[in-house]
Amino acid sequence: MKARSLPCPPQPGNSMTRQRYVLHMAAAIAAVVLVLASPRAGWAAAAAESSAQAQWDAVGRVVAFGDVHGAYTELRQLLRDAQVIDETGHWSAGNSHVVSLGDLIDRGPGSRQVMDLLMRLQQEAQAAGGQMHVLLGNHEAMGLLGDLRYVSAAEYASFADLESALVREAARRGWRGGRCAAPCASFDEQFPAGFFGHRAAFAADGRYGSWLLAQPVAIRINDTLFMHAGSYSSVRGMDLPQLNLRYRAVLTEYMGLSSQLQRAGLLRPEDEFWSRPRLARDRLAASSSAASLAPAVRRFEILAQDPLLSEEGPNWYRGFALCREVSEADSLALLLQQFHVARLVVGHTPTRNSRVASRFGGKVVKLDTGMNREVYRGVGAALVLLPTGLSVQYAGQAALVPVEGEGLFVAPSQLEDGRVLDALTGNDLIVNGARGADELDVGVRRDGRAIPAVLQTRDPEAVRRELAAYRLDRLLGLGIVPATVERELRGRKGLLQARPLRWLTQAEMRPGGIANPSCGNEPQFQVMYALDTLTGNEARTPRSILYDADNGMLYATSFARAFGQEKGIPSWLRKQPPAPGAELRRRLGLLNAEVLKTALGDLLDQPAREAILARRDALLALKGRSAL
Repeated sequence: MKARSLPCPPQPGNSMTRQRYVLHMAAAIAAVVLVLASPRAGWAAAAAESSAQAQWDAVGRVVAFGDVHGAYTELRQLLRDAQVIDETGHWSAGNSHVVSLGDLIDRGPGSRQVMDLLMRLQQEAQAAGGQMHVLLGNHEAMGLLGDLRYVSAAEYASFADLESALVREAARRGWRGGRCAAPCASFDEQFPAGFFGHRAAFAADGRYGSWLLAQPVAIRINDTLFMHAGSYSSVRGMDLPQLNLRYRAVLTEYMGLSSQLQRAGLLRPEDEFWSRPRLARDRLAASSSAASLAPAVRRFEILAQDPLLSEEGPNWYRGFALCREVSEADSLALLLQQFHVARLVVGHTPTRNSRVASRFGGKVVKLDTGMNREVYRGVGAALVLLPTGLSVQYAGQAALVPVEGEGLFVAPSQLEDGRVLDALTGNDLIVNGARGADELDVGVRRDGRAIPAVLQTRDPEAVRRELAAYRLDRLLGLGIVPATVERELRGRKGLLQARPLRWLTQAEMRPGGIANPSCGNEPQFQVMYALDTLTGNEARTPRSILYDADNGMLYATSFARAFGQEKGIPSWLRKQPPAPGAELRRRLGLLNAEVLKTALGDLLDQPAREAILARRDALLALKGRSAL
């Protein structure tokens, strides 16, 4: 969505202007809240009561879908195909349990219709002996908290009937101290038609706010945990009722404090969401009449940093969907053990090919297939869980199909690793320029995609060692060394190695150099340290550590001086040695002389292979890394 510019706020020196502005805005939103809230008190209480349960056993059929994002028409089609609703849009799934994984709203114009549909289906399902579970996603939380980055003008417009002309005019009169005569372009840009109806509807006592606050963040059905994004660090030590209660409490308290601080003029509707704690603190310091609100401001700052609402929280974390399995498997195992389940089903992170995909040997199923076609070019998909197994219903298709396992994606992360290797091996190279005396920027194409690569002139022994590092990486399933092959171009023999679409080295790293980091640095460094120990690599430099500039994935290159016969930890790692976790230890334990001979026998002699096993033993003797 195109970002809206922020108009100038009232002048800080004019206290009467600020007071009138705040009173107009507070009165405008409060007027709509009163209209929306009163008829639904009993219904909201019933919804809260029905959401108290978080675990169900012996359920025969479960259907789950994720990330609708306002795609009302697509959702109805999917639910009809999955035999959840009939042609008239009413519940037809009997005693089945249906799970929405969250992100019903934002990005699409039909968010309100989607919520209305699921609110009705909850009642119809319960009457039929089934259940319609609606989990909170990060976008529901954003709507409740007031983070409106992804709300489009069309979505606001769907709430215009809840916003009277009198309410909007009262708000406009208070805008900029009354210096914005109708029509007022800056006011309409900042507060599109339906804005005040939207905010009142998402208030704690509004139609959708009260309903969403009654919904859980995670549930268990049979042996499956359902959560929007999945997380371990932010939920450890809690059972599901505690997690849902705690999450609801954080949302409710934040919303209450936000309203209190808006009424006092310490927050304003146009404030950038992430700046609100700082702005409230600064305005408190500049006020001579709001000192009594200091505890509320401090508590507001604490809540804004609550782990449950952070990027590590259950509705934001992307590690189980995107990051290396060798790094995430330990946390996943603890999560599954904590909630006594066999698998985790998540949305939040769009799958790479708009198909439902599984990771970690089926222990994680990813359901966000980009249902909103206009935004994601995807298709609606529902996971069907029966006692006989799992399958997928795609919208517009009659037959159920198996869940596909997600392959290994390394560099570039948009293309499966095997296809990258094939492209490097068999496609013509396009030279883009020189990176140095012995290195060229080149590219190859596969399936319509450009694959960046570098061609490095190397002697035959160096090439063998680089290829050995690549093969050892794939033997262990690490995915930290980009696809590597031996190639020749214009008489230059050497090494061809893939790269991310946009990349930079550790030496080139600057603040803000990574656009959208998804995986933490420390787990990635631990994988690199382990591989450097296994290979006996003494030549690690900042220029041989690469990053995908779009997602922060780390890659290790330059093993030309590795694979000596030293038996211990590389000297540069001895002061702070690696700490391999349980999953990496398990994989290392699978190595033996026969496995290495089969994988590396044409590249490394027996003494070099024996040294790998000796260094592996030294690595296993080190203290392990906790999943926390």
